[in-house]
Amino acid sequence: MAHTVILIDGEKKKKKKGKNKNRTQSVDQTTTEDVPMTKVRKHKTRGNNKFNKTLDSRTQDPTITEGEGQDKRQKTIPKIKVRRSVEVATKKIVHDPKLIGALPSLPLFYQQIVCPVRDRHQYNEITKTVGWDFTELLVKPTVLVLGSSEAGKTSLINYLLRDKKGYESHYDTVKDYKSSFTHITYDDNPSLLRGADAVASKSWAFNEITKYNKQKNDCQIQLFQIKNDLLQEITFIDSPPVTDAMLTNLNHETSGYYPILYNLIRKVDLIFFVGTPSIVDTSMNKVISLLNPYNYKTVFCLNKSDQYQNLTNLSNDRKNFSNYITSSISNGEAKVICTYFKGLLPSDEMKDFIHNDMETLLLKIKKLPSQYKTPRLISLNIHMMEIMYIALLHSEMRKKDKRVQSKVLSSEEIGEVSKSLNDLPAYESFLKNFPTLPEDVLNACDRVKVKPAKFDDIDALKSFLKNDFPYIQKIASEEPENVVKFLLPLSDPNKDPEPPKKEKKKVIKEIKIAIPNDDDGEEDDDDDSNTKKGNNDPEKKEKKQKFVNINKTLIENIMKDDKQ
Repeated sequence: MAHTVILIDGEKKKKKKGKNKNRTQSVDQTTTEDVPMTKVRKHKTRGNNKFNKTLDSRTQDPTITEGEGQDKRQKTIPKIKVRRSVEVATKKIVHDPKLIGALPSLPLFYQQIVCPVRDRHQYNEITKTVGWDFTELLVKPTVLVLGSSEAGKTSLINYLLRDKKGYESHYDTVKDYKSSFTHITYDDNPSLLRGADAVASKSWAFNEITKYNKQKNDCQIQLFQIKNDLLQEITFIDSPPVTDAMLTNLNHETSGYYPILYNLIRKVDLIFFVGTPSIVDTSMNKVISLLNPYNYKTVFCLNKSDQYQNLTNLSNDRKNFSNYITSSISNGEAKVICTYFKGLLPSDEMKDFIHNDMETLLLKIKKLPSQYKTPRLISLNIHMMEIMYIALLHSEMRKKDKRVQSKVLSSEEIGEVSKSLNDLPAYESFLKNFPTLPEDVLNACDRVKVKPAKFDDIDALKSFLKNDFPYIQKIASEEPENVVKFLLPLSDPNKDPEPPKKEKKKVIKEIKIAIPNDDDGEEDDDDDSNTKKGNNDPEKKEKKQKFVNINKTLIENIMKDDKQ
């Protein structure tokens, strides 16, 4: 119970201000908005029994006159104090993720601990993101597929969906918007929601990212719903092709490809970056660098491996591809695999090598229904670390502004602020992956008011990150493993998987019931020798035994009679 996470309602008891109001309110009419967060104590009205007894005695005793009754009432009533009050007392909430699940426990923590600091210091404005909401914390796992132009991003999704015609064939209109991010989810009836329709879809997890949509036919994030069983367990986001013009102005975009991609990278649970050997001659490293803090959930696919004639050439290009990725990834080792989604491999040696990598890809998808919790919690941890770092920077900037009328912090002052994170898990990698965050906070001062920090809120967030959140992560890692129920494709995309054989149901065609013989009782009275001889003679026993056969037709007739 030492690890049990406890939330305390921040609202304290209202004292003398509310006493007069409480006295006039009826106990039965009093309600509380949050029953788990408060405890309502009802006090019985004192003196009611005595008051009722006095009134009853006057009505029941005919010897009491009206004048005497009034005198008694005047003597009795003033002594009675009628009080009706409701006391609302704060209550500690034991909110143990071991009891309700790791992810289901997050929304309440996020609302009570993270949101106050996030909103006060305008995290969304500074980072140019939409943060997280409760829907995103609990949504089913999502896979983002991005990469260079004509690399095979859509082919990878169709391969996993086992959709040979392609997901676009379900709704032709989606082909007109290839410049957009397409979130593919499940629905019985195909539909495409974009623009105002997408914004109106409040249940959609990525609804808030639509604020970065461009107008009309330009880059947006759109919701595409089709009927495919895998989508009931995992959703996919197909990304638009990247042009050289987009890469040139990538970091300066305020809407469209860059801000949408930047938000999605932070929120999805698995990323497949698909590329070809020609990527080494492009500026795609600008996109790859965005993946650096989130390398733990990214797999880099060297696609179109079927175009190689031998393993030597493939190995050389894989090495060059890996070096190109590593030059932009400093946070851990990049996971690189070779893939292909159509075509034939020329040799058994090539098949063994590439199919082994394809199995790695399929295993990621197969185990995602349970393993997605770990990357989601790591992403949320990064988000909360950013919030606390921004709050601490704001506090230091405000102090300096009062002293010297300047909010600009020196490297030494930033270093002192960074030391406040030293006792938090993974603080070193966080500071390494977000070195420009202090600069971003300073640049946002012209549009964001620097507010003084509420250190009670910051201490609560820090305590949560240090003690409670690691416990939630531990519980998530210990929860039962789930695998995809959908029949995934084979490592060879040219072959179709065989559905599992269904067990045949055993059908009883006939029931044979043995009827006891009447002679059995007489035989029991015989002497032991005769009994033993009779019982040990199988032919005699079989002749004497009578059976009743009940077949399928008889059973059906009995069932019909019962219904009638």
